[in-house]
This record gives sequence, structure tokens and C-alpha cells, in this order.
Amino acid sequence: MSETCRTAGGDVVQRPMVWSRRNGPWRRVPILFVGAAPGNAGGRGRGELGAHGTRIPFGGDIAGANLDALLGSIGLDRNQVFLTASYNALPAAGGGEPTPAELREPVGEYESSLHLLRDTILATGAPLLVALGNVGMRSIATAARLADDERIVTQNALAKRGATRNIVFDLALLEPDAGFRRTWERAWTSPLPRVLWTTHPSAQNMSPFARTETLFHARMLETRAALREAAHSVLGLPLPEERPHPEPVGIYALPEWRERVAPHHERLDRLWREKGV
Repeated sequence: MSETCRTAGGDVVQRPMVWSRRNGPWRRVPILFVGAAPGNAGGRGRGELGAHGTRIPFGGDIAGANLDALLGSIGLDRNQVFLTASYNALPAAGGGEPTPAELREPVGEYESSLHLLRDTILATGAPLLVALGNVGMRSIATAARLADDERIVTQNALAKRGATRNIVFDLALLEPDAGFRRTWERAWTSPLPRVLWTTHPSAQNMSPFARTETLFHARMLETRAALREAAHSVLGLPLPEERPHPEPVGIYALPEWRERVAPHHERLDRLWREKGV
């Protein structure tokens, strides 16, 4: 888990790869979270925090601390779920959302990040897919139907199919292609996953620094409520009354987490707890 990613020939990979044990365990998980792209906490590729700096998804920025609070609200932590991104590198703009062209760029031996996301969905076998923001939702919908149509699904198309934010729906609603369905059924012998489309937990949407009467606070509460309802209805998870603190094992035992990510996230976590979140 603490080793730098390498190629099949043993060479160190210069471009940080999203799919590694830092994303979560290499086994079937209850939830797969899909964001937009690895961030860099304002460093535009030069900072020490954010996924691009720490090689830990949502590692060291406000979005990461927000995600930790959301995970704790359903009694889970990073060692029990899988976190990935729609795009496999820091966007050329230095952060934020990837462009459609970037989503179609080859990554390693994959034709595109969308093809990698497709295999990630199938490999993790999560009964619940959580799309963090519009890019995550559009990418999930596209990845599941690549054999039929490689065009990136638009938000209008999602609306026409009945996909609604903060309401759980069946992946079947997005019309996954026959190859995706066959591979899923062969691997997991269970129904296709359910999907929850939420607001992305970035500082532009929700923040522990915001007053409780602001939209920044309201969006956090709405997202938390939607995730708790999905975790209970889809997975049958018992919901904690108070958020637990994760044990210092696995991802939380990595030097990058202990030394760089944890101090930042813990400070933001205290702000959320002071507001009753």
C-alpha cells in the first residue's frame, strides 16, 4: 500500500494512478464512490495535499474532510469502501472538473479513463454506487454503456431517464449494455447496483467554515441525509447516532495520512462536530 505504483516492467509510474490499495480494499465493497478527478488542494500539481500530492483519493483538502464526515455518518471508513475518480489524472487546468476530451484520453493500457471506471465498477462489485457530483454521475452512466454508445451521457439524458439527485435508483435505469450486464451477473450473481447521485463535497458546495444558515451547510445536511437513507435501504446498515473515529489501521496508518492528511482533516472534522454534523 505504501509503495509507488510501477509498470509491468518494474519502472516507477511518474503519473499518479488512481486505482490502487489507497483507494480502498482489494475485495468486494459495499459502496463505490466516484468523484471527478484527483485534486491538489489549490496547488495546481505542485502542492503536498490533495490526491495528486498524497496519492490518497480525497486526501488533504476540504472535499476529503467532508467525505470523511459523510462516511462516518453511516458508520464506515476508507478501509471499507472504494474511492475513485472519473478522470485518472490532475486536469490540465490544474484542478476542478476534467473536460470531455480528457475523459476520453488513453490511460495506461486502457482506451480511456471511462473504460477504466467501467472495470472498476465491475471489479469492486459494490451494491451501491455513489456519484459525487455531475461529472461522477455522467461518467458512471457512460461507463456502463460504452459498448453501445461512447458519447458522454448528458445531464438532460439523465433527467429523461428519471435519474434524480439524492434519490436512489437502479443502474438499469441508465440502460447499461449487454456486455456490462453479463460481466456483472457472472461475477456477482446479484442484481445490478443501485445508484445515488449526490452533490460533490468540494469547498465550493459545502464547507465546515460556513454558518449553519447558509447553503454550504444545507447541502452537507442534504447529502448526509441522502447517503444515510441509501446506506440503510440498500445495504441495511445500522446508522450511528454519533460519528465514530476510524481506527489507525490500513489507509489511516500510512505516513502520508498521519503526517499530512490527518492534521488537516481533524481540524475540519472538529468544525463539523461543533455544528452537530
